[in-house]
Amino acid sequence: MKTYREFLDYVEDNIISCLPAEYAGGTVKIFKVAKDNDMVLDGMAVYKGERSSSPTVYLGQYYPKIINGEDEEKVLNEIASDYMAAVKYYAHLIEFDPSDWNFVRGKIGYYLVNMKLNEERIRNRVFKPIGELAKVYMIISDFDKSGYNYMLIPEKLFEEWDISREELDEAADSNMAVRFPPALLSMNKRMKEERTGCPAPNLLRKGRDPGNELVYVLTNGRRLHGASSVVYPGILERIRNVLKKDFYIVPFSTEEMVIIPKKSDVRRSFIEDLLREINAKRGKDFFLSNTIYEYTAHNGEMTCTSQQN
Repeated sequence: MKTYREFLDYVEDNIISCLPAEYAGGTVKIFKVAKDNDMVLDGMAVYKGERSSSPTVYLGQYYPKIINGEDEEKVLNEIASDYMAAVKYYAHLIEFDPSDWNFVRGKIGYYLVNMKLNEERIRNRVFKPIGELAKVYMIISDFDKSGYNYMLIPEKLFEEWDISREELDEAADSNMAVRFPPALLSMNKRMKEERTGCPAPNLLRKGRDPGNELVYVLTNGRRLHGASSVVYPGILERIRNVLKKDFYIVPFSTEEMVIIPKKSDVRRSFIEDLLREINAKRGKDFFLSNTIYEYTAHNGEMTCTSQQN
């Protein structure tokens, strides 16, 4: 059985033979790609010429098939098939030119990451520190059923736009509110949504009764990078108006924040212990923070209530 390194070399040496004739003489490149929380994946791209563009296929997902004894040539053909599907899907994005600010203004967005864990990921990219977190700006190209496609904004591209960071932030806030509208959900109904697919009611909409539950979830309508909704302008004040109580903000994952009214029976020490336990078991795929925050009507902002680990 091939080692992982031997598998990568095998793909690099043989993938061209499985692609259409137009790729004959093309160049295969396998390279490291830093993803969220500084996870590093092995990406593959194929270039037909010096100025051609290419989507990236991540090869780590295919190696377990080799370990499980699948035929190497069959796996190679699967990689080639997936690559050509990506070429077809991203055809309208390959020639995408992000240098025109007026064109991309309506596509600007952001999401939250743990700044320390994403040092490599956000290096030379445009971001705004928020305590231990970072609001990382991106250009959203399009959506599909499983998510959305985006590129983080390089500092050099931002300089080409010749705009202020305030203008960038205002455009991003405006777009996020429309493309990823915030949603405050009952935790019980959020869990039911995961089991049944029946959407949980958004308590931020007028006329919705939040009840008197112990735990709520803050995310967005698309359930993608939902924790970022916590930094939407005015969102915490809206939640306070709905719940009629001050509350703790628990960074449960990059996908959602947990909101716990402060007058509930749940102690902060219990929340902290539970968050650390969950994060330790889950690993860093969706890790955001071990820090508990709070919002009070008196302070009017999100503040830290616990020690960082």
